Amino acid sequence: MHTDIIQHAHAADGHLLTQGRYSTFLTAAGTGYAAWNGQALTRWSADPTEDSDGFFIYLRDEDSGAVWSLGTMPAPGASARYGYRFAHGLSELSCLHDGIDARLELCLAPDTELELRRITLHNTSATPRRIALTSYAELALNHWAADAAHPAFSKLFVQTEWNAPARALLARRRPRSPGEAPCWLVHALAGEINSDPPQYETDRARFLGRGYSRALPRALTTAETLTGTVGNVLDPIISLRRVLTLQPGASAQLCFLLGAAADRDTALDLATRYAAPAMVITAFQVATAQGDFSSSGQRLTEARAPIPPAPALPPPAGDDLQFWNGYGGFSADGREYRIRLQTDAQGRLGLPPQPWTHVVANPHFGFLASETGAGCTWSQNSRENRLTPWYNDPLLDPHGEALYLRDEDSGEFWSLTPGPAPRPGCFEIGYGFGYCRYRQHDPRLNQELWLFVPRTDPLKLAWVRLHNPSDRPRRLALFAYARLVLGVLPGEQASALRVERDPLSGALLAENHNREFAGRIAFAALAMPEHTPVHVSADRAEFIGLHGSPAQPAALRPGHDLSGHLGSAPDPCLALQANLVLAAGATIEATFLLGETEGRDEARALVEHYRAKGAAAAALHAAQSFWQNWLDRVRIHTPAPDLDLMVNGWAAYQTLACRLWARSAFYQSGGAFGFRDQLQDAAALLYYDPQLTRQQLLLHAAHQFVEGDVLHWWHPPLSQGIRTRFSDDLLWLPYLAAFYAHATGDWSLFGEPVPFLRARALAEGEDEAFLQPEPADESASFYEHCCRALDRSLTQGAHGLPLMGSGDWNDGMNRVGREGRGESVWLGFFLYTILGAFVPICGQHGDPNRARRYAAFRRHLAKALNEQGWDGAWYRRAWYDNGAVLGSAASDECRIDALAQAWAVLSQAAPLARAEAALDAVEEHLIAEDDGLIRLLTPPFVDTPHDPGYIKGYVAGVRENGGQYTHAALWVVQALAMLGRRERAAPLLAMLGPVRHSLDPAAVARYQVEPYVIAADIYGVAPHVGRGGWTWYTGSAGWLLRVALESMLGLHRVDGTDLRLRPCIPDSWPGFSLRYRLPEGDASYAITVDNPESCTARVVAVMIDGQPGMIAAGAACIPLFHDGRLHRVTVTLGTGDAGTDSGVQDPVQA
Repeated sequence: MHTDIIQHAHAADGHLLTQGRYSTFLTAAGTGYAAWNGQALTRWSADPTEDSDGFFIYLRDEDSGAVWSLGTMPAPGASARYGYRFAHGLSELSCLHDGIDARLELCLAPDTELELRRITLHNTSATPRRIALTSYAELALNHWAADAAHPAFSKLFVQTEWNAPARALLARRRPRSPGEAPCWLVHALAGEINSDPPQYETDRARFLGRGYSRALPRALTTAETLTGTVGNVLDPIISLRRVLTLQPGASAQLCFLLGAAADRDTALDLATRYAAPAMVITAFQVATAQGDFSSSGQRLTEARAPIPPAPALPPPAGDDLQFWNGYGGFSADGREYRIRLQTDAQGRLGLPPQPWTHVVANPHFGFLASETGAGCTWSQNSRENRLTPWYNDPLLDPHGEALYLRDEDSGEFWSLTPGPAPRPGCFEIGYGFGYCRYRQHDPRLNQELWLFVPRTDPLKLAWVRLHNPSDRPRRLALFAYARLVLGVLPGEQASALRVERDPLSGALLAENHNREFAGRIAFAALAMPEHTPVHVSADRAEFIGLHGSPAQPAALRPGHDLSGHLGSAPDPCLALQANLVLAAGATIEATFLLGETEGRDEARALVEHYRAKGAAAAALHAAQSFWQNWLDRVRIHTPAPDLDLMVNGWAAYQTLACRLWARSAFYQSGGAFGFRDQLQDAAALLYYDPQLTRQQLLLHAAHQFVEGDVLHWWHPPLSQGIRTRFSDDLLWLPYLAAFYAHATGDWSLFGEPVPFLRARALAEGEDEAFLQPEPADESASFYEHCCRALDRSLTQGAHGLPLMGSGDWNDGMNRVGREGRGESVWLGFFLYTILGAFVPICGQHGDPNRARRYAAFRRHLAKALNEQGWDGAWYRRAWYDNGAVLGSAASDECRIDALAQAWAVLSQAAPLARAEAALDAVEEHLIAEDDGLIRLLTPPFVDTPHDPGYIKGYVAGVRENGGQYTHAALWVVQALAMLGRRERAAPLLAMLGPVRHSLDPAAVARYQVEPYVIAADIYGVAPHVGRGGWTWYTGSAGWLLRVALESMLGLHRVDGTDLRLRPCIPDSWPGFSLRYRLPEGDASYAITVDNPESCTARVVAVMIDGQPGMIAAGAACIPLFHDGRLHRVTVTLGTGDAGTDSGVQDPVQA
């Protein structure tokens, strides 16, 4: 039996039952989870206070609409009487509510691995009753720790189905590797005589509903039947429903079965065997015979006050916003995205389909926030050292932090953000560069909240402004709450944490005990008007209340002040309360500080600094000014205003704030530097800050081993990471170093001394190892680092192409070449490109032997790629270790892959005719404009007998497995531009942007995710075609910048001396304008591109400050001045030869 469930049952005071490999536990509240063969079947968050996970049974009166749960969680009935009894082999819950006496008995089958939950209902009322019994459990089907670390990722591999003959739901996890132990979960009604099939559901979003909760799921708010959704549901649950009719005094029984097996047939056999009533009766007889009840108890729930109706409000308007879609739109200047929400008559917010989030960070501190105010705060490392929880639940979007107000006269309370306890009315949320703003206007009280981090200080500021427009004073209490983590997952460090109150500053302090972050001091404080009394608590159970939630915290009940409980607590938090009086017509400001420093003195200094009058406003202004100045270095104006919005700030902000600084977002919280990932991000920012690009190149070079391979990713500050057999990681160093040097003319980079790392080599058959490398006793020039990467990569297999190792760019193809024989066609194109750039660099460094070797290998690659890689109509993707081809017309799945076709063009290794044919094939098979997609490959991996890797574990159409992977889609657009397909490149580039996917409410309902940042992927197979995947934390943002600036608008920096401009825009465009300010601040350029002939084939004229300029190789040449002036440039496009459209050369001549 797995130790996780034993520990969790003990911590939750749950009653544990076990039989063979199957275990389950139930608490007195009805929470718990089940495990089989070391895997958690259902989800468990191990939250000791909210305690809201379990396999639940809901009851719904089909006539009155009343809903309650059989245990006190998750939906206690008002004034219900609950009880529990636990025996050696039996658990029992009871509930008497509204004339229905319900009892749940839980036992394990004596002869197999399943649990039975028998429900007995007795109608004690004088009227007939129709009661719907609905089961509900969220599926994990994974090791508990893996599921808890990244739930959204874990869910992508689970498929569900309904088996009509057995009347059972099945769920299984598609394996990521051949060695994974299979697990088939089964859920059915046991011992049932009813011949009608039950209702069923496996889609959590359809059952719970966005903006609803487990306390009242959307599926229980009406008498509508469950939808019967199964398959690739992305967020799986199991739910069955049966409606029972009870006459006065009558009783009825229903039994729910949950089990697991190693294969589908055995799982179905469990349901079939226990369909017989006698099997159920026998199981409970055996369980009852094992002993008497050893513990019991009762609880009477409190009556709940009805929610007052909200005022009728008109729908939010967005006439003043760009691209208003019913939820939000851009401000007129494009610098802020504004979301407008309002509550309905039940007080429920009309939320977007998924959380629309924002990432705010400086290089060492940051936070994530959603439109409801939920989020996560971190210090130093966004995964390894979270101050507050990262929940990764796009449906419920729980709050680990919150700010509240309580009216001390009425007792009413609400949150300052649209969650977790919104005041009825309208909200406006503004996401700008470096801040979030939440605003609500009300005749009684106007409130505004700004969340931001200062430019360099390690803390988050929540700056509150309250205005009382009424004619009477308001007595208010301001509460700030943060669940304390100081680690990766909540609870990991809880037993070691002690919260103290600093006698000098009054701040709450907690010493970090988390590995390399031990000794740092987390702190929280309120900056209030002088002499404002502040109450505190470090006990989350006090603040939330057992089985409470941030939506109804116990600490906010009328007349209650925080107790001052400090020291250690099983579930720690940082909570502060300030009582204040707001005079009629007055405005008051307060700031909540949450941060972490090296020591107590530094924490005190920050608290004192930000308590000074005007300090918060000054810090906000400084942050806004930094971002405006930095992002304004590049501004464009084209006939595609949605694309302009991305280039004029949002894509660059996404790249720097999220990718390079935060390294975290809602759907993925990495914390680490990826060798290939952040290198590409930094290269995209060369137009904003070349020094940033240079520093990143040197940082990554310092994470290379003496043998030439590199850390695939590493966690700062200690550089713990994984050594792998990935074949492409190391090559991004010379590739982007050459790009940087050619653009800036800074060839001194190659002379910089950089140390190496040393660590144990991977063992035979070992694909990767997480390790702590040590500094090697060897350093070398940056040039030598690049060459060691290249030297290690000059491999070839049976077809003369580079060995793929345990993956190339596509991480999910991690078993194509793991045995050392598989070859990558894409890697051949990539290496061909790099060698072409590096041969002259070797010459510059007096290294003729390498120059000759690289040139010879490049010629060899050109031949192998075109003789072996060509499939007849497009280029193949790879060969497996066993010699089977991947990405061929003859392949059963993944017959064509966009990556190889795009890089056949970008590398210029393909002859022009084949380059054209490869992109024609992409147009035919992978570009789907009706769906708004450029798929990575088709058809997806589903049933092929070959094992490409964990990509096959994804359900079809998700992420790399047949969806759009935007990173590669942008390379397709880049290739189209290189071939001069100007009528296709710009429209497809705009199609890849988020705005086009979110133009109206119907589009939002399909795409679901944020309209203002790039998504890493968009799903490509029904029923999820067009749905956005993971947003924010994607290298696609940087590549969109590069493709827009370099490939579409044609802008390049050359040798640090010139700008070159060779646009590839549609003939229908009248032109565009571009404003570029040199990062050095030396000069600015206002560039106007005109298209007077409605033909954009080539540059025909250029004027610089009124003087004729030069055209070279079809591009306008614009000198880089260093005079601090604004230079005006006009470029005219016109008719030219068709032959000048393409940038592709014949590889033999090249």
